[in-house]
Amino acid sequence: MNDAEKNKDLTSSTKNKAKPALNFLLLSAGSVFTSMIVAGFIVGFAIDWFLETTPIFMLLCGVLGFVGGSMKVQELLKKMDLMDPAYLSKQEEKELKQKTELKKEK
Repeated sequence: MNDAEKNKDLTSSTKNKAKPALNFLLLSAGSVFTSMIVAGFIVGFAIDWFLETTPIFMLLCGVLGFVGGSMKVQELLKKMDLMDPAYLSKQEEKELKQKTELKKEK
């Protein structure tokens, strides 16, 4: 087995380990986005009910929930990029090369 094949085996095993975590992040992204919007509408409805106003606060808080949910999803997607093996840091690349060299020596 040459170095390229060993490197490919190590990166494929890393990819398989990261997939379940990525799936859970995707599930949480959708539920966080939805819950932020729903919470915004509920808070806005409560404010409108308390102040006896038209549904202006419900719409305003719904929009704020949408913006907040979008920001949270963007934050989660950044975490997904960090977990993706395609974005290995230089330190991880060095460790991967050292592992392949150690196996080569044996």
